[in-house]
Amino acid sequence: MKVIVNGIATEYQDEGGGPTLVFLHGWKDSLHTFDRLANLLIPQYRVVRIDLPGFGGTEIRKGAWRLEDYVRFVSACVQKLSIRPEVYVGHSFGGRIVIKGVSSGIFQPQKIILIDSAGFAKSRTAKNRLLTVAAKIGKLATLAPPLIFWRKQLRRKLYEKIGSDYFASGELRKTFLDIIGEDLADSAKKIICPALIIWGADMSQSGHALVKFMEKGIDDNNHIIGARGEIEKEIPKKAIANFRRYVKVI
Repeated sequence: MKVIVNGIATEYQDEGGGPTLVFLHGWKDSLHTFDRLANLLIPQYRVVRIDLPGFGGTEIRKGAWRLEDYVRFVSACVQKLSIRPEVYVGHSFGGRIVIKGVSSGIFQPQKIILIDSAGFAKSRTAKNRLLTVAAKIGKLATLAPPLIFWRKQLRRKLYEKIGSDYFASGELRKTFLDIIGEDLADSAKKIICPALIIWGADMSQSGHALVKFMEKGIDDNNHIIGARGEIEKEIPKKAIANFRRYVKVI
């Protein structure tokens, strides 16, 4: 399905009926990340999945976007579709958007679900700083001949060593740097609605920081679930059961 949101041709899927769940995918992913979960939930819920700008079937806008821009885009998309989400579900980068959107009051769901969510920049300071340095080195060190001809190869090697999505982000590289540099710890403190946190075996340090923060914070409203495996592959049966039990009470 396609809809124009703030001048952007946006791909989305809107299926099922009942309480509305809005799904936001991770970096370099698409709405199809949630295919399996959607199929399980559609019989009881209205499941809306959105391709974020620059990913899947949604257009990319010129210039760098900040996290707030994605939040406002999702809000505009929800308004365009005339829905009032009871639950926002965010995976990785999508979790960042959910945290920012709920903490700012732009999103007002009854509950949120964060799957391998990112957002705590301070826990990844060393890596983020190394990434920024690598970006500068890859640019400056190759300005002089004959290295200028090897710029792309050198930068790729630097990013591969760091293990970053930066090189693969294409036109979204500046957006990527801006987003991973924003620490959402203070934003998370403002969240008062119940949150379900699902994390996998390969969760990042940022994800671990989020889990620890939520455990110390509004623990009466939060449920922490360890689920080995990645959402892109398949959330194990235990996690799916907890997911369905959590949204069932809406």
